[in-house]
This record gives sequence, structure tokens and C-alpha cells, in this order.
Amino acid sequence: MGRDHERMLALIERIRAACTYPGPTASCATCDTTRQGVCHGNIEQLTRSFVESTLKHILIESMLMDERVPAAHRSAHNQAHTAIARQLKSVRVVFSEDRNCVLAIEGIEQIHQALLAHFKEYDQPLEAYLTEPALPPYA
Repeated sequence: MGRDHERMLALIERIRAACTYPGPTASCATCDTTRQGVCHGNIEQLTRSFVESTLKHILIESMLMDERVPAAHRSAHNQAHTAIARQLKSVRVVFSEDRNCVLAIEGIEQIHQALLAHFKEYDQPLEAYLTEPALPPYA
């Protein structure tokens, strides 16, 4: 799981770095058309990779949650996955509709914060459950 986390965070950093004109008044309209084309292509590809990596990670985690993981944790963890998946979809929809890289980066930043909280609140306990010596299954 740790490698997946590192990969997702690295993709976020690459997405952030793709726009050289971030800021509160940033807009794709302030860039020349050549730069916009390059930026859009890079951000679109990086965002697609990030979304796919994150959804794959979510799927793998969901499959790992078995009877060793308390039902309450499984349920809350899966609900958190659903919320993150909705955020991912929202970024893709907004970007595909208006092609505004700045808005995409802002959406990715919100997901970044959600992922950091998720890693701490859900993934760390999940790793602990999965590495515990074999005990009777939780209900």
C-alpha cells in the first residue's frame, strides 16, 4: 500500500508542477495557445494516470479487507473510498467540459488533502489489521 501512496502523491506533485502559472488569479486564458496545448495535454494525461492509479488502489484495498478487518472499519473505509471516487470523477468531468487546467489542479489539491486524511484515518489501521498475527475473525 505504501508504494501506491507514494505513486499517487508523486502524480499529484507532477500535476501541480505542470502549470507554471498557478495562483489565485490564474487562468488558462493568460497562457499563449501553444503553452495551453502542452499544458492541457500534460495535465490531462497526468490526471488520467492519477485517477486510474487511485481507483486501482481503492479496488485493491477493498479486496484486501476481509474478515480480519472489523466490519465497522470496512464499512467506513469503503464509504471514504466512495467519497474519493466521487471527487475523482468530478475533476475529470470539470476538466473534460471546460479544459481549465487551473480548476483541475484545484480539484486535485482537494483530493490530495482528502487522501492524506484517508491514509492516516483508514489505511494505517487497515495495514495494522492485515499484519496482526492470525486471530479469530472480527464480526
